[in-house]
Order: sequence, then C-alpha cells, then structure tokens
Amino acid sequence: MTSKIQLDMRLSRLIEAYPQTRPVFAAHGLGKLVDEENLPVIGPFLTLETALLTHDIAPANFLKLLDDCRREETVLDAPSQLDADTTDPTHFLALMTCGLKVPFARALASFINDLQHQDEEKINYSVVSNLNHEHSYYPYVNHVKTVADLPDIIVSADFNAFFYHNFYKRFIEPGHFIDVMAQEPNRLFADAGISDPGHEYTILCVNPLVIVADLEKVGDRPLPKRWSDLLNPIWRRDITLRGNENFFCHAVLLPFFKEHGSAGIEALARNVYDGRHPAQMVKAAGSGRSAALYVMPDFFAHKIPAGKSVQRIWPEDGALASPVTLLVKKARAAALKPITDYLTGEELARVFVDALFPSPHPAAQNRIPAGAGLKWIGWDYIRTNDLEAVNAAIDEVFLPTVRESGAV
Repeated sequence: MTSKIQLDMRLSRLIEAYPQTRPVFAAHGLGKLVDEENLPVIGPFLTLETALLTHDIAPANFLKLLDDCRREETVLDAPSQLDADTTDPTHFLALMTCGLKVPFARALASFINDLQHQDEEKINYSVVSNLNHEHSYYPYVNHVKTVADLPDIIVSADFNAFFYHNFYKRFIEPGHFIDVMAQEPNRLFADAGISDPGHEYTILCVNPLVIVADLEKVGDRPLPKRWSDLLNPIWRRDITLRGNENFFCHAVLLPFFKEHGSAGIEALARNVYDGRHPAQMVKAAGSGRSAALYVMPDFFAHKIPAGKSVQRIWPEDGALASPVTLLVKKARAAALKPITDYLTGEELARVFVDALFPSPHPAAQNRIPAGAGLKWIGWDYIRTNDLEAVNAAIDEVFLPTVRESGAV
C-alpha cells in the first residue's frame, strides 16, 4: 500500500489530516514544530522534507514511522482531508521586524479578508516576528530543495538568508523571483541606490538605524557626526548595540566591515559596552548609568520618554538602512498582482511611514530630518560577496573581542 504521506507535504496539512502522527515528531525532537503554538506559524510554509533535512533525520525511516502511526488510527484516515481538498492555497509568509509587525499585520489582515470575500482563492498567510519566534523560518532556508517548497510571497527584514549566495544561486539567479515595484522610487531611495537594479528583490521600506547619545554619560566628548566616529577610542566600552553574547546585529556590523575591514570591526568591538534589545535601550538611554551611545532603530529612538537627557543623531552619511524585502515568485506574479499591488502601493506605504519606516513610494511623506539620507550597503556588494560568509568572518573577529573586553 502506498503511503499517503509524502515528503513534499507541508507540515500544517499533514497534521491537519493525520493529527495522530504528532508523537512521531516529538520522539525525534521535532515536537515543537507541530505543537499548537508553532504549527500555525511556519507549518503552512515548511515541507516535511525540509524539516527532516534540517535536523539530519533519514526521510525514508521517518516516513515509515508516520505511515505506521497513520494506519493505527484508520478512523481518522477516511475520508482523508488531503483527498477532500486538492487546491493548494497561496502561501504568504512575513517575517517582520519589531515596530512594524503589529501595524503591518493589522493592515494586511484587513486587506486579505476583503480580498478573500471577493475571490474564492484561499490565502494562507502568517505575520511573525523576525527574531523572537522560537522556530523562525530562516534555519530551514538552506535546506529547501525546489522553488515549489517556498512560499509564493515572502516578506523579510534585515540582511537575512534570502540574500545569502546559497539561496541566491539556487532561486534568485535562475529567475524564480521578480521585482514587482511598478513605481520609480522617491529621491530619498534613489539617492541611496536602494532599489534593486537587477529587478529581483523588491524593497518595501527600510528600518533606519540611528545613534542616540546619553548626554550625561557623553560629558565633554564631541558627539559623533558620522558612523566612522564610533571607532574612536574615546568611546572605549561606551556603546550599546543590539545583541547578546552570541549575536550582534549585522545590519550595523556589515557597513563597518565593508568600509573598514577587520580592523574596523575590532575597533568597534573594543568600544562596545554591552548588547541589548532596542526596547531595553529605550529604558537605559538617558539614565546616566549605562552606555554613552546607543545604536537603535529610529522607531525605538522615538520611544525614549521626553525629558530624558538624550540626543538623537542622524549621521551625516545617513541612517543605516536595514531592508524590509519582498520576494514574489515570477511564475505566479500575474495571479498575485492584486496582493503585490497592495504591498507596493500608497496605502501600505503610509503604514510604513507612520511606523517610522521610510518607504520608496513616490507619494510617501517620510518622517526624517530635513536633508537627511540613508546609508545603503550596495547591490554590488550584496551580489559580489556571500553575506553568510561575510557575517561569519565578522563574528570571528567581533565576538571574541567583545567577550575579551568584558562587554558580554
């Protein structure tokens, strides 16, 4: 008898049809993937094969165990929900950054609900935190075998696995994804060169990173004007970055490595006081008891209570632009146009702007200081260098230096 469970099945569909197979996943250390909390988040987008490859589990043996378990409870197996529903919905996964997740999810839910009332096509979508969710989609990206195993629409934040050469060479370079931005970017984005000249990635908006100075801690030292000023030894162990003992934000570190190499990364590491989440920085900045300088998203900088002795600094060479990127399957671009028109349109651009995430839309009234710009790492750098390898090289220098200094 041929098994009804196949490797290319997505986990949510498998468990919906055969909930009795959950113990098999748990016995192999995959119980979290199919529990009530995590299954709705990445289950609709993660295939069984990808999950097994990521955890080095032999697919053939696992399939046999699943099938044995399925057959033990035949009452749940007939009629199969897989047989009843053969239509594969549109899969839309958004891995959003803090500050944008809630307004984006609210706006998207309203739009998708209206769209599904007008159209019979089912849209399976999820908006989850880019960093905080226990089982992010990123660990599985390198193990995806075919473009069919990927969501139809992917929104993601920061310079992540979708920019790495492992993914780029398999799925972007062969032409499986396409830029769907119809409008020319506004001057802010055009001047920074943020729109993809290769028309493969769509940049929806950026998360601008700025410097916040605790004036009491700064004392009589000159405030930094450019990002390179953070390498000055006068800031020894006096800068807080987003991070912890095992990770620091590469959206900050990549530009320093690009412009100053390993020596610059080492110099910056010596100046790190500690690593924190931006929400923690908001509480610490202006207390006079922590770091003198903080590098944080502009969204969080605006959360610092009025009256604190702090100064927000938008560097002369621009706020570091961490991208919020849209990937759309080329083969489905025409069918997905109602969704992508909304994602790249004026209405959602206003949502980005209101959340302090500058948008490239020509009608966007971006809330940034007059004359301010964005600092972009550059598409030539992204395509020439494997950011996965670059990040590893950065960590090899940065993390040991930070630890030696006692910052973490």
